[in-house]
Amino acid sequence: MDEARTIEPLTRAQRVLAGAGGLFFAGLAGLGGYGSFASVQGVAEPWFGGQAWIVPAGVDLGILALVSVALLLEWLAMPMPALRWMAFAFTAATVWLNVSAAHGDVTGMVMHAAMPVLFITFIEAVRHAIRRRAGIAAGTVREGIPLARWLLAPFSTFRLWRRMVLWQITSYPQALVAEQRRRHALALLDAHYGRKWKTKAPADVVWMLADGVMLDQALARVTELTAPKPAPKPAPQPKAPPKKRVPRSVATDNEARALSIIDAEPGITGAELARRLEISPRQGQRLLSRLATPAPTS
Repeated sequence: MDEARTIEPLTRAQRVLAGAGGLFFAGLAGLGGYGSFASVQGVAEPWFGGQAWIVPAGVDLGILALVSVALLLEWLAMPMPALRWMAFAFTAATVWLNVSAAHGDVTGMVMHAAMPVLFITFIEAVRHAIRRRAGIAAGTVREGIPLARWLLAPFSTFRLWRRMVLWQITSYPQALVAEQRRRHALALLDAHYGRKWKTKAPADVVWMLADGVMLDQALARVTELTAPKPAPKPAPQPKAPPKKRVPRSVATDNEARALSIIDAEPGITGAELARRLEISPRQGQRLLSRLATPAPTS
């Protein structure tokens, strides 16, 4: 349900017009009561005799009492339809009694019925105004949908009207904004999941969008679901382990041992030299090549 809205007070011109309408209504009620009093009294005399005046007086007072209480309850946002229909019934009875006094003359029947009908019409207009203002203040009066929209888009308008009724959305502009946001979310899901998005999207999101409820939460979820995911960062390449450098002292010692081995066994291979020195075959071959080559003479 929408929040209650502030009702602007009547302007001076509106108050003057309402006061003039009230005076005219009082005159109408007085003339109508005076005109029908004698007619109804005459119809009631065969049954009430000298007390026949009680019938028109009681009916008119009953109508005024019922109308007053019905309008008060409408103003308090506590309408009681029974009071309204009882006022209609008493007014209809007054019209019938006045028409009976015309004895079948059509012109007389119309004249006798005119003022009671005007009276009840005025009361209905006042009731409508009170009910609308009380409903707007309480946030319970639902604004109508323009006829042009019904003609241009009847099916979508019916669905919009249905959601306004089900979830008590009283403001038509607010209902339009909610519908636009709902359709935006549907478009995002369709672009992200494809035509079968209802079977792929989370069930609670599908429900919120289908019924048009909790749209703030639904749109936030849809935005989160359809947001483009960042590209994964490439894994860092492992750094090559630093080459182990043989300490200078170890290299000198290996050379001295290698020289002694080469002198003792001139035909030794690089692999055998590496095995004895506990170095790699490649290093052993290099060492053999370097040490076995005679130094140049000057």
